[in-house]
Amino acid sequence: MMRRALALLAVLPLLACPDKKKEDPAPDTHAAAPVDPKTLKQETVTVLITGAENGYLLPVTDEGKSRGGAAELLGRWVASEGHCAGPLKETGDAACENGSTIVVSTGDNANGQAISSYFKGEPTAEVMRQMGYAASALGNRELDWNREQFLSNRNKGGFPYLAANLVAKDDDGKALGLGSFRLLTRKGVKVAIIGLAARKATVTPMPGRMKGLEAIDEADALTKVMADVKAAGPHVVGVVSDGCLNDAPAILEGHADWNLAFFAGRRCDGPFPDSVGGTKLVYPGSRLSTYAKVSLSVALGATPVQVTSVVTSVEVNSEGAPPADPKAKELVDAWKKKLDEALGGTIAFTKDGIEQESPVMAHWLTTSLKEQFKTDVALLNRKGVRQALPKGAVTKASIYDLVPFDNQIVIVKLTGEALLAALDNTEARVAGVKPKGDGWVDAKGAAIDPKKTYTVATSDYLYLGGDGFALNKADPAPTETKVSWQAALIEWTAAKKSDEKKPLEGFLKVK
Repeated sequence: MMRRALALLAVLPLLACPDKKKEDPAPDTHAAAPVDPKTLKQETVTVLITGAENGYLLPVTDEGKSRGGAAELLGRWVASEGHCAGPLKETGDAACENGSTIVVSTGDNANGQAISSYFKGEPTAEVMRQMGYAASALGNRELDWNREQFLSNRNKGGFPYLAANLVAKDDDGKALGLGSFRLLTRKGVKVAIIGLAARKATVTPMPGRMKGLEAIDEADALTKVMADVKAAGPHVVGVVSDGCLNDAPAILEGHADWNLAFFAGRRCDGPFPDSVGGTKLVYPGSRLSTYAKVSLSVALGATPVQVTSVVTSVEVNSEGAPPADPKAKELVDAWKKKLDEALGGTIAFTKDGIEQESPVMAHWLTTSLKEQFKTDVALLNRKGVRQALPKGAVTKASIYDLVPFDNQIVIVKLTGEALLAALDNTEARVAGVKPKGDGWVDAKGAAIDPKKTYTVATSDYLYLGGDGFALNKADPAPTETKVSWQAALIEWTAAKKSDEKKPLEGFLKVK
């Protein structure tokens, strides 16, 4: 196990418990009161953080090494971090007595690897319960299936989803049951975990799934929730966010009074510092291949409570790894068996694999739809593909690994003007048209005619407005094929009958 220190020690004056003596003047929380060292009790609590798990319950092989895996990660936590495997108690307490760890996520738990996506996230919820998760920020992919499935998975997981910056405007918003924070106690230390959704949370899922929720500024949300947090009397406060860490400094600066020990989130395009004031910025990694460990040393009895925190990043690989957790492995193996029964069997072969954002990948996905549905054009989005296609045998499960989303194909009729507007979207990946000079031409080389009508195969996500396409405004009555994106791609790919002598790449020549 490799550990990398991300930050130096820091002493934070954290939130003190409310003073119950009404007649006494309010204490000065900015100055430590004299205290007899003999009355101090030093306790250590560890917060284990993962993020963007994307349903990667199975280990993956990378550069000859096995990395990640839910059972493997849990086995490491038990052996190395003193974590208690098993579901939390209803109170949020650890599965064993005197547990000293808290497991939380920054969100995007279940949609990604086929073992989870094909079964709509249920396997991940079940395994995360066994791993002892206490809370998760609401990720922008949590509602990739539907509201009912989200609520079912939440109940199976046994932990709340937190989004202090999403305000319920009506009963539809309240129905998702989102919280703002959760208070957890380990070894007498009270830790408040606040959750934040990403800024794009209300627009990324399929339109309508975030109905009744309004996103507000993160700093405003934290200011508002702090009153309730302080009333709960925590010794330590931390934030898990599905948002970008490069946005964190602007959120945190000027708010030292929040006394946050850590702020965990995503690594996006921009750089971010190790800390802002006394708050450590924490990137936990993704796909259960790494996790962040926040060690909190708390001196109980002081006013304000003194907290020392250390942040470490830990890789999860097979080198010198402890045994996988047996119960989690049993759960994963059972779901893997179901997946193999549903999606096993080779349908194609690729000699070199196909890179995630390569022209060949875009050509494969769009051409398969254009030919399957015999349309003029096929239009998909770049972010619809979530990983590369590994070299070797291709199974139906491989397709679900690539395209985990629960989308169906619709056929829309667009004027050339509406088609050109869609092609201006930087997310667009197409077949049937190609750029030429300052414009676009069709398969025969003729310029797109603004007044002509073109048939376009696309996903219902893009049709309803995903990624800014809003094709429903151009054609309010599309043809609904009732065929999933994965099924269409599988059928086209299998029909090519590729093998080691005739690999799939030979059918995907980009002109």
